[in-house]
Amino acid sequence: MAIEDPHDLLIECSDCGVENMFSEYTPELVTICNQCRTRLMHPDFNQTYNEHRCDDCGFVMCLLKDTLFEKGKTACRCGGFNIQKISKSTLYEEAEEAGAFDLDEEDLKTTPSDDWCRSDLSDIEASDDYNEIFDQNPGDN
Repeated sequence: MAIEDPHDLLIECSDCGVENMFSEYTPELVTICNQCRTRLMHPDFNQTYNEHRCDDCGFVMCLLKDTLFEKGKTACRCGGFNIQKISKSTLYEEAEEAGAFDLDEEDLKTTPSDDWCRSDLSDIEASDDYNEIFDQNPGDN
């Protein structure tokens, strides 16, 4: 069953285990792990993940098969317990049809100079004090 409106989606990474949140997800959005940069959707998605949807808020959770989830006992982020397990997820097929996998693998690779956590610190004086680095405002230099 396809979801037509944009919705929030959580996908647990099968490589590193990080939970990745995508706000206003639509099928054409490329889903890549924020930690290890692995593609989160793949052809064997249904063999790896269970999809759960909250009937109260529309939140979608794709959890690894070995992740503990107890229907009626596990709460959604909205606080509701009205979460349904989807017997066969169509997320991968919808993403493929929408063109989410049209990027080359080269487009997804990172270089050693990529820093996903911080802005470029090249204009800030080097310091031995870790906290001092974050106390400096790059705009004041």
